[in-house]
Amino acid sequence: MSSYIERLFKSVKDGNDHKKEELLMKLKPLIIKSIRRYCNKFSQYEDLIQQGYEVILKGIDSFDEKRDVNFLGYIKMLLKFHYLKKLKDNYKEKRIFSLNEHIGEEEDEMLDLIPSMDKSPLDKILDKEEKIHLKKAMSILTKRQRDVIFYYYIKNKSISEISDILKISYRTVINTKTTALKKLKKQL
Repeated sequence: MSSYIERLFKSVKDGNDHKKEELLMKLKPLIIKSIRRYCNKFSQYEDLIQQGYEVILKGIDSFDEKRDVNFLGYIKMLLKFHYLKKLKDNYKEKRIFSLNEHIGEEEDEMLDLIPSMDKSPLDKILDKEEKIHLKKAMSILTKRQRDVIFYYYIKNKSISEISDILKISYRTVINTKTTALKKLKKQL
């Protein structure tokens, strides 16, 4: 197939314009494959095929036979970069929405759909109560248990780091953490 396309190309370069259409038809599957692989915009399919033909025709004129490149490989690269550029341009053309734009027929705005990061007064009260209960539960723990929980959950230290900080064995840290969590669960 490649050698046949090379012969068609040489005929076209030698001035045989009748072979140009045959060459384009032989390269149509390559155009379609390139569209599917690099652009994939089936709503613009016919336009993309026509653009592929244009790329090939320009490639026929710009191909330099003196270079050590075969014609088919050259055309493949031209099509690839053309369709990748098309895909990039399609992304640039996407419409940017305003957060104040109305959605549908309702009066809601897109901004109304974004959840608020501020806590409601009820959430603030519940958080405060949780902290009070947690503080009360922590008071029943021994100092070592509190330290292990503090370093592990608040300071995000590993078991081995806690072992080094508190100067106790790795296994003791694990046992202390397990015991402390059981006490907290009972209390909470």
